[in-house]
Amino acid sequence: AKHKKVLATIVNMIKSRYTPMGIRAEFNQVYGYPVTYMPVNTYYYGIIPRNFYCEGNTSKTASKTSTYFSITANNFDAWIYQSPNNEQVTFGTGFNYIPDMPVEKDGYWYFNKISDGVGSRWLITYDGQLPFAYVSKKEFLETQRIILSNSMAGSASHFENVYKNNEIEKNFKETEFKNDPEKLKKYMKMDYLPIKERTEKSLADNEKSYKPAFDKINEQLELPADELSKQAIVKRDPHGHLTYLFTDDNDGFGDVLIKPNPAYFKKLPKSSPQFFGIYVRANPEDPIAAKFMTDIMKAVDFATLKNMLGK
Repeated sequence: AKHKKVLATIVNMIKSRYTPMGIRAEFNQVYGYPVTYMPVNTYYYGIIPRNFYCEGNTSKTASKTSTYFSITANNFDAWIYQSPNNEQVTFGTGFNYIPDMPVEKDGYWYFNKISDGVGSRWLITYDGQLPFAYVSKKEFLETQRIILSNSMAGSASHFENVYKNNEIEKNFKETEFKNDPEKLKKYMKMDYLPIKERTEKSLADNEKSYKPAFDKINEQLELPADELSKQAIVKRDPHGHLTYLFTDDNDGFGDVLIKPNPAYFKKLPKSSPQFFGIYVRANPEDPIAAKFMTDIMKAVDFATLKNMLGK
């Protein structure tokens, strides 16, 4: 019921300020539900605008469209309520990420670059705050060391099992051939020792393949404290599949690492909107879609939405 009340305010705001033209505006509302580890519920209002077109003397409505608009409560394009369990992760950065840092404009947050590249996104939050936090270079490097250790252990597990089974078989053979030293000698030479040597080499090679990545991380962790405290924006190292490079927000391949920010959320009922996300996408080459994107954003009253936060 509380979700419906919030969304009713949004519906009235849009209906009073926007008149569809050239489209059939199909709207929907999705109501959230409590999730134990989340301090809020997520719910949203969306519009799917389907273009009208003429087929002979008949007016028809397009069955498909890439155009879309939504206002979401407490929901964001990247996951911000939990981080991956770094003790279990064996690849990747170990953190969630966004492709672009938001820029604060007129009291709201605007994203210059979004994942699909043909739309715009805003966040309406408590003054000067974000519902997620950025990751420091030190946090990233320490997490990468854990991830590399997990990955190396996973790669070695097969060889360790082979080594262990070989030792078990040797114990059985020593009992089986205790009265036949020649057979035992042959077994040791032809089976046990070759397998032992191969697995020991494989384990050593596995550790050797990870050493450059560990060395690079340990070297970076020796950087001055002020450098390690800076924000981590990373991309894969093209010359080392186990390592990452630090970059900046101007790099189209960079991922801006983020993590949960529990301090942002006030102690309120989970149904309370604590931030709003606004998203619109449209093909700018389609005049009807482009007009929809312009007109629908004129209907969004940012001040009204901001006034709803924390209520």
